[in-house]
Amino acid sequence: MVYCPACGQEQTDETKFCRFCGDSLPGAGMMKLLRQEALELAAKRNGGHLTEAQAQSSQTMQAVEQNRANGGPNIVQNGVHAQSAKQATDDLKALMRELH
Repeated sequence: MVYCPACGQEQTDETKFCRFCGDSLPGAGMMKLLRQEALELAAKRNGGHLTEAQAQSSQTMQAVEQNRANGGPNIVQNGVHAQSAKQATDDLKALMRELH
C-alpha cells in the first residue's frame, strides 16, 4: 500500500491517481524501487544488517512479487510480519498528518 503525498489517503501500489484528491501517485514499479532502496539504506545504517522487522518486510515483499509473477494475489499471509507492518503503517499515517 502507498499513501497519497497530497492528501495522505491509503491507495494500492498499482493506482496511478489518488481516488480522493486526484493527485498523481508513483505507481507499483517506483514503489518497489523505493522500498528496496529504503531497505538498503536501513541495512547500511545498521552496519550492513537489517533489523528483524526489516528482514520480515523484505521477505514479504519478495513473496508478493513472486505471487504477482505467478499470477497470484498481491496478498501474502505472514503473521510474523503483520504487527511490524501495522506499526510502520501507523507511523507513516502519523507523519503524513503532521506534514499537512
